Amino acid sequence: MTKPPKVQLPTDFEAFFTAEHRRLLAYAMHQLRDRRDAEEAVLEAGTLIFRKWHTVLAHANPMALVYKIMRDVTRDFYRRSARVPEVAVAEPPDSAYLHELRSHEPLDTAMDTLRRAAPLQAECVTMRYLMQMEYTDISDRLDITAGAARTNVSLGLARLRELMTTVPRQRLGGQ
Repeated sequence: MTKPPKVQLPTDFEAFFTAEHRRLLAYAMHQLRDRRDAEEAVLEAGTLIFRKWHTVLAHANPMALVYKIMRDVTRDFYRRSARVPEVAVAEPPDSAYLHELRSHEPLDTAMDTLRRAAPLQAECVTMRYLMQMEYTDISDRLDITAGAARTNVSLGLARLRELMTTVPRQRLGGQ
């Protein structure tokens, strides 16, 4: 299978960012697990993309470069924020919200393990099932073929199933 043809991005950055903002936000939310942090990361990535807009447009696979920038920003987000003092929030989180998040802990733990062992598989699974992207869109954003995206999703899901059934329950937050 060959690589898909180069995606034509609009020459106007605003039109591009408006169209792609929701997907970038979904990607960042999965990586950072906090909406405010994800919004901040998307804006930071948007700033970098804007500064390099002509480079992005000239790139052989512009969407892959956009997602590489987004991936790098989300990876460095907490490193950078550790150097900046935090301001306490006005209201503590609702306990119902924290209880709801507890049900996601086994999947989050398995995804973290998969992300360390096979980052490409983890990204493909994230884009396919959490961002609900098609294989061709995944291949554009990760600069791989659609067949490779399909294979990485399949392998990633198999590995996630294995991790969620073999990891001891107490490590996953179970009783």
